[in-house]
Amino acid sequence: MAAAGEHIRPYLSYLPGLTDLIGRTGVYVPSWVRQFYASLYVDPHHNFIHFALNGRDYRVMSQRAREILRLQEQPVRLHEVCYGQQEPPRRPHGGIVPPTDLVRHCFKEPFGEGSRRNPSDLTPTARVLEAIIRRTLLPRLGYREGLTRLQLWLLNALMQQTVFDIWDLLLSEMEDTIAEGFKGRRQLPYAHWITFLILKSVQVRTPEMVAEYKGATTEFPAYNMAQRIRHSTPQAPTWPSRRPDVPESAAQQDEIIRGIAATEEEQLEAQ
Repeated sequence: MAAAGEHIRPYLSYLPGLTDLIGRTGVYVPSWVRQFYASLYVDPHHNFIHFALNGRDYRVMSQRAREILRLQEQPVRLHEVCYGQQEPPRRPHGGIVPPTDLVRHCFKEPFGEGSRRNPSDLTPTARVLEAIIRRTLLPRLGYREGLTRLQLWLLNALMQQTVFDIWDLLLSEMEDTIAEGFKGRRQLPYAHWITFLILKSVQVRTPEMVAEYKGATTEFPAYNMAQRIRHSTPQAPTWPSRRPDVPESAAQQDEIIRGIAATEEEQLEAQ
């Protein structure tokens, strides 16, 4: 296990906050997530979000959200790269097709104009990264036989270690989710990250709110990367108060990266 996934580490650890984010606990409060998406307003310039919870309105500035999630603002916004200034909802199969020469390093040779761009055509490293982002940054249901254009832009960014704005990526996906009226294949993404964001951004927490969080035992197994590292079979959910919100050290982050990669490699080899 120690050696497994070492080749994946540079493609995740180069981007500030990414290993923290994917290693965060998967516990979430379903009622919070439903209320969040039902009331969510995203500022068109992505400067803030507004949502309601238990009858109260909250506004969280993007700067504060990045601080909570330990992310950094970056000039590159992948949705703009892929879709330009297109308004939500941005369709998964829409946007600009990444040039062949740009993504060549993601695919097995021979690769050129007209070559297939499916998961099975990816290099071993790119395929593991694609499996990871499909469960975290760009969660999707179905369509496992192909790659969307946005997935290719994101995969290429990781492979080339291009620094991009993670929070803007999450906001854009939230925008598309509410614009589609919850009919798409995103299915209220980022539930456990949203729960953590709400918990940390709400300054005055009612006793009911605290009780809801402490009593939450629901998890998204596909998102809960820490659980996937420890076991290959599902576990009973654990109490959030007994689990760290973020990895405690660089060594722990490295172990998470190795574990994620090793788990995904094992599953891919089993297919």
